[in-house]
Amino acid sequence: MSNLQRFRKLTLWLYQRIALILVLLLCIGTGVALSGTFELSADLVDAQALQHARVSVNTVKEAWLLYSQSVVGRLDDVDSVTASPEYHQITGGIPVPATFTIELGERVSQSESGLSFRLFSDYPFPNRQGSGGPQNVFEQKALKYLQQDPTGFYYQKAKEKDHLLFRYAEAVQMEPSCVKCHNTWPGSPKTDWQVGDVRGVIEITQPIDAFVAQAQEGLKSIWTTLIVIGCLAVTSLILVISYLQNSNQILQSKVEAKTAALNRLAHLDGLTELANRRCFDQVLEQEWRRMQRQQRPLALIMCDADYFKLFNDAYGHQAGDHCLQKIARAINANVRRTGDLATRYGGEEFAVIMPNTDHKQACLVAEKIQRAMVDLQIEHLQSEVADHVTLSIGVASTVPQPIYHPTNLVAVADAALYEAKVNGRNQIIVKLPETVESRRA
Repeated sequence: MSNLQRFRKLTLWLYQRIALILVLLLCIGTGVALSGTFELSADLVDAQALQHARVSVNTVKEAWLLYSQSVVGRLDDVDSVTASPEYHQITGGIPVPATFTIELGERVSQSESGLSFRLFSDYPFPNRQGSGGPQNVFEQKALKYLQQDPTGFYYQKAKEKDHLLFRYAEAVQMEPSCVKCHNTWPGSPKTDWQVGDVRGVIEITQPIDAFVAQAQEGLKSIWTTLIVIGCLAVTSLILVISYLQNSNQILQSKVEAKTAALNRLAHLDGLTELANRRCFDQVLEQEWRRMQRQQRPLALIMCDADYFKLFNDAYGHQAGDHCLQKIARAINANVRRTGDLATRYGGEEFAVIMPNTDHKQACLVAEKIQRAMVDLQIEHLQSEVADHVTLSIGVASTVPQPIYHPTNLVAVADAALYEAKVNGRNQIIVKLPETVESRRA
């Protein structure tokens, strides 16, 4: 099989299953769209949580910077005010910026359910040695990452106690206003700070269940819309395919009807609506072979309208056509067995093919046809045998043998018809092929 044949075979296979293929493609497309919306929803949740965390951390950092510059920085020269991590134990004490930020985060965490702020460092103040350093793997990784990239950020989603949490961390870099204080304060854990060093990390942990629920609601709406659109598309597709198939069936039916009409015209005589000569030849050949296989007799009746030329001359060709139509109906009305075929052999000559029929049965049919002609009483005053149209009939029948041909049967029937004409017309002559063959011998 060539590649072209394979391609055509594949194309035909696909065409025959076009409806199923289109539905499958639509389902796959809907599935991809649903999967894409799920991923987009997850990305939107992350983006929303990240944006919220960055805004919150930036707010805390700005508060820290503002407090450091506008409060602590302006009170350095005031002897009655002392900035200390343990300010609550000192008269006139105020918190250092880091302590201020820690306590601000604690207050915010207490007021917001599930939200927490933490400030941790490799170098916590002495009063925070137990809690000021990294407390878990996330904080260790965040501190290490941000020490390498102080301007970046580090985040992670985690599931804890049936809640989905979003943990976010940013570095706190040493500001110029803080370097001197940290390097000179007696309890400082590190005294060689430089501007830009990572002093610590601000971490915010927030639950994102509300974001996820909101996104899921949006997903349900999108999925519902996609499913509805998909169902409408499938329905429309089915309707369109049904319409096209119906149209194709209607067109095919019309083509078949036209083809049948053409075949009918090709095998029917236009005037008498009997089978024509072409059909006669085909059917005779088929029945000859069939009767030969079954070894059953095949009969042939040949009919000819007597003095029909004189009829045409006297009554006109239009009357002649009407006469032939009446003769055809009379013959066809008396040929009623399944398989028998009445034909117009040519001109005013008719033939009847009768499978599984011997000469006696065929002769009975010929007699019925002659009686029908008498009943018609088609006027023919120019005839020399009667005052109405009559038929001369030749009958032949034989069991087909391989040594003979269907034309032999035609020749015998034609010889019988010729003899009927010679003997005075308006009569039936029956001949058997054996009789003709013996005469020829």
